[in-house]
Amino acid sequence: MSVPRTDVELIVRAGQHAPSGDNCQPWRFEWDEDSLGIVFVSERADSLYDVEQTASWVALGAVLTNMRVAATRVGLGLSVELFPRNAPQALAARVRFHAVTRDDDPLLPAIEQRCVNRRPYRAEPLHAHLRQELLAVASGEAHVRLDLVESEPLKSKLAALAASQDRILFENRLLHDGLYRWLRWSPQEIADTQDGMPVETLELAPCERTGFRLLRFWGWASFLARLGATQFLPLRAEHCYRHSAAIGLVSTQEPRPDDWVRAGEIFERLWLTATLRGLSLQPITGITFLWLRMRLADGEGLSPTHQRLIERLAQEIGAILPAFLQQTPVVLFRLGKAQAPSQRAMRRPLDEVLTLRECWRA
Repeated sequence: MSVPRTDVELIVRAGQHAPSGDNCQPWRFEWDEDSLGIVFVSERADSLYDVEQTASWVALGAVLTNMRVAATRVGLGLSVELFPRNAPQALAARVRFHAVTRDDDPLLPAIEQRCVNRRPYRAEPLHAHLRQELLAVASGEAHVRLDLVESEPLKSKLAALAASQDRILFENRLLHDGLYRWLRWSPQEIADTQDGMPVETLELAPCERTGFRLLRFWGWASFLARLGATQFLPLRAEHCYRHSAAIGLVSTQEPRPDDWVRAGEIFERLWLTATLRGLSLQPITGITFLWLRMRLADGEGLSPTHQRLIERLAQEIGAILPAFLQQTPVVLFRLGKAQAPSQRAMRRPLDEVLTLRECWRA
C-alpha cells in the first residue's frame, strides 16, 4: 500500500530506539514503495558474544516490536517476512504495511523512555499486580518462556554467578577489544559517532573510571590477568545485580533464528512494560551468550579455562533457573526501582540508516 514518507520515518525511528549489543545499531532500512527491508550490517555486530547472530536476531525482534507499537499511531499494521528466500543474505526481514484502526498502543510513550540503567536498584519487592503484568507479556507464547526470581538468597547466588563472566572480558582479547570498540569517552566522540556506549552509562565512580580507562590497553589487562587480579573485577557487578527487585530469564524452546526474533519481540515488550510502570532494567547477557557459544559453537574462541568456567556457571545457574539448561536461554536481566541513569546512548541520524525513494508522496 502507499505509505506517506513521514509515517515510514516515524516507524523506522521507533525501530532505531530498540536496544542492540553495545548499542552497535547493526541495521539499515530500505523502502521500495512496496515494502521496508531491514538489512543486517554484520560488520557492526561482529562480536564473540554474537554466536550464529543470536544476539542480533534478538535485537531484530526488539526493532520489530517498536515498529509495531509506533505504527499504531498512524493506523498501520505490520506483516513481517523473516529471512526472505531468494533475497540477499543480509536482508533479515521484509515488512509490508496494511491499514488498521488508528489507536495508540499504550506502550508507545515507553519507546523513547526505555534505556539501560546500570545503577544499583532499590531493595523494593515487586508488587503482586506488577509481577503478574510482567509475566503476562509472555503468557500464551508457545515458544517463549519468562521466569522471575525474587528470593533474596537465590538473587544473591544468581548475581554472583552472572557477574563471574566479567573477568573473561579482560582475559579474552576478542571480548576485551569488542567492549572498548564501542565505548565513548567524551561528548565530542559521542556526537561524532552517535552509537556505542557513553562511559557515563557504566555508572563508574571517578576512581573506577580511571582504572577502567587504563584497562583499555590490552597489555595492562593481560598483565592483571597473569597476576590473578581480574578475578576481583566481577565484585562490582555482583553488588549491582544483587540490588534488584528480581532477576529474570527469557528463553525459547529451540535455538532457531525465528525463535530468537520472537524472544526479542517479547523481551522488548517486557522492557517497555517495565519502563511504563517506572521500573529500570539491565540485560545481563554476557553469561547467556557465552553459554550459547559453548552449546552452538563448541566454545570456539574461548580458552579451555574459560570453557570450564562457563560450563560450571551454567550448571549452577540452571540449578536455580532450570530453563537456562532445559530450554535455550536468550536474555538474563535484572529489574527494579532506581534513580535515573547518568547518561543515555545516542542513535544514529535517520538519513544514515534509511534509504528512501524520492517519488514518495509527503
